[in-house]
Amino acid sequence: MNHYLFKQFYRNKAYIISLLILLFAGLCSLYTGKKFLDRNEEIMTKSATYQKNSIAKNVELHSDNIGLLLYYVKFNLVNEIPRLAALNIGMRDLNPSIQGVTIRNLEEQRNNSDFFNPANAAVGNFDFSFVMIFLFPLVIIALCYNIISEDQEKGTWKLLSVQSQNVRKLIDAKLLIRFLAVSSVYVLLLIAALFYIKIPVDLAFTIFALSSFLYLAFWFALCRWIIGYQKSSSWNALTLVIFWLSMNFVIPMTANMMIQKLIPVKEGLQAQIEQREGYHNKWDEPKVPTMQKFYKIYPQFSQYEIAENSDFSYAWYYAMQHMADVESAASSKKYHEKMQSRNNAAIYLGYILPNIQTQWIQSNVAGTGMENQLNYAESLKNFHEKQRLYFYPYIFENINGKMIDWKKQTVKIFTDSEKINLFSLLLPYFILIFLLLILSQNKFRKLC
Repeated sequence: MNHYLFKQFYRNKAYIISLLILLFAGLCSLYTGKKFLDRNEEIMTKSATYQKNSIAKNVELHSDNIGLLLYYVKFNLVNEIPRLAALNIGMRDLNPSIQGVTIRNLEEQRNNSDFFNPANAAVGNFDFSFVMIFLFPLVIIALCYNIISEDQEKGTWKLLSVQSQNVRKLIDAKLLIRFLAVSSVYVLLLIAALFYIKIPVDLAFTIFALSSFLYLAFWFALCRWIIGYQKSSSWNALTLVIFWLSMNFVIPMTANMMIQKLIPVKEGLQAQIEQREGYHNKWDEPKVPTMQKFYKIYPQFSQYEIAENSDFSYAWYYAMQHMADVESAASSKKYHEKMQSRNNAAIYLGYILPNIQTQWIQSNVAGTGMENQLNYAESLKNFHEKQRLYFYPYIFENINGKMIDWKKQTVKIFTDSEKINLFSLLLPYFILIFLLLILSQNKFRKLC
């Protein structure tokens, strides 16, 4: 019987065409991901050369004025892009994977990003996760919606029920054949990604692949439950499409609006305003109070005193730049806390929506999600402080720029190291799949 079911499935040209279209869409997404990686690797390579040439040029022009020299020189911090990011581009298409900062105020610089095509930003990238989350379920629906209803509408269901010793096993065999067909397309795409993009087979890749298989299993379990009602083909198809629309668009968009309403984030703009006001106001304020606040934070520099009636000093200039950041630090911290709260809300929503859970897991292991961006922002802050503290003594002592070992100032790389709790990541899938199997099993008892 199983051999006959295999032949019946693969003789259906519509099924084969849908699988081929799915395979082609997946290959296109791999090409998009590869181009994304190549572009970012090229940018990173050029940034290292640019930083080296920029330092050399400014040292040649302003070596006798270290304060002016450091006004122009930028130091780059790279947010490392794993090869797996080619399969899930996530937020990396809008947020820069490399950022250059001077030792001046940070708050304004951290929100600068590279230019991008607004048309592409509106559409989004056609990455592999998009194909998995949005297109694979549509093909599964097309393959499974009429497994029972087709025979009922043709009038062959009674005969099939009589000839088959166990109708439930027959239905499950049909579902299994379709699961193997769809999974085969997915495995072929993974193998193509391994060779074409050169993705390492590690824990992150294993979790990425496993989450997708469980996502596919969820959709087959959902189809099994819906067709168990023994309704018409049109009813089954419409119900499954409503599930697909609700899960991928209606509920996420509604939840997003609620999250924005419940967790408004105004502190990002407020931090920039506070930083700019603090910076500009200090031009009209006395120098000594500003320096005293600075020395309180960095007592190691208290030996470099600045007189109130002294001429312009880069020591005072960079000190007041940092104090402007300090005045906006509370708003900046609040902004990151609220962004983390929004991210946590999305994680909780993923516990009941496997598409969001899959997107979150895959962006997390690929280093392309909100968690990575928040960690990178924190790392950029630490990097900026390290650069400031390294150059402050040279500025305060007015050292000649040629006395500094600039070879140490290379492009630095931030590597995100998130701890992965495999049980908590995959448990929501098992709960939902198990629940759907129980519900469908109750419906299958009524089959005759």
